[in-house]
Amino acid sequence: MRNAIILTSREEIHRHVHGLWRSAPIRASHAERGFIHDIIEQFANLPRLFCDTTDDRLERAHFCSWWGVTMNRAYDNPAIEDLYRLHEMFHAAFMPYFPGIGFDAFHRKMEDNELKASVCSEIRVYFELPHLREIAFPHPIYADRFLSDPAMQTLWRENKPVAIETLQEARRDVMFSKPEHEMDLTERWIRRFALQNRQWSTCWYDRYGEIEQHMFAFQIRALQGDRSGAIAEHAAWIEAQAAQDADDHVPYRQEAALFANIYWSNRRRYEAEFAKATKPD
Repeated sequence: MRNAIILTSREEIHRHVHGLWRSAPIRASHAERGFIHDIIEQFANLPRLFCDTTDDRLERAHFCSWWGVTMNRAYDNPAIEDLYRLHEMFHAAFMPYFPGIGFDAFHRKMEDNELKASVCSEIRVYFELPHLREIAFPHPIYADRFLSDPAMQTLWRENKPVAIETLQEARRDVMFSKPEHEMDLTERWIRRFALQNRQWSTCWYDRYGEIEQHMFAFQIRALQGDRSGAIAEHAAWIEAQAAQDADDHVPYRQEAALFANIYWSNRRRYEAEFAKATKPD
């Protein structure tokens, strides 16, 4: 973790985030107070801290959005970079904290947050911003099955709140219930990543409680009006954790290292299977 940027006010957060967007549909939606603006307005309820990584292998899957840090990450495709940022800021914007929460309830909480962030950045965003689809990915994606479904388009047009719930339940079904022999490759990997989420939670078994406690206190202090004091204390807390890693300045390095091996192993399998599936005959 390096190059920390502390943003205290709502105005600072909106200005900074708008300057990060690289794709025209997302920039316009933020500037014109549309779908993206609404998510960033929720994100700006709390002061925020952005930074760069020092060790991508450890920090790529460290889920620092949970503990109040938004990591920058560059992609060649501007739309994909923006979708990554949207996903992470949605996580942070809608993350609840509950001191004393039991482990199973904690895992369910994080699972739900991941599901909603994924539906937002992988499906809903294309309903909200149709022009984004053609510049994001040149190949078929999971969202296409919903975008091409006339019934879902009708539901989206006539009852958007229920459409969003329906998309979330469709994703939940793939994560937990749908028989695997009925799944395609994309759905099977959604299921595997859901199992990976349980492994992530287990890596934090001994320390998740201190994150929940700190983030709850940070949240309440900021919402009670002391945004400057809250973010100053939060940044000092993050720095104290990072300072314990003399090599790479990674907060909670032990937990990062535990999960990194799992993440990169699955990533290699994922890329190999999709490369094989899309290889021309």
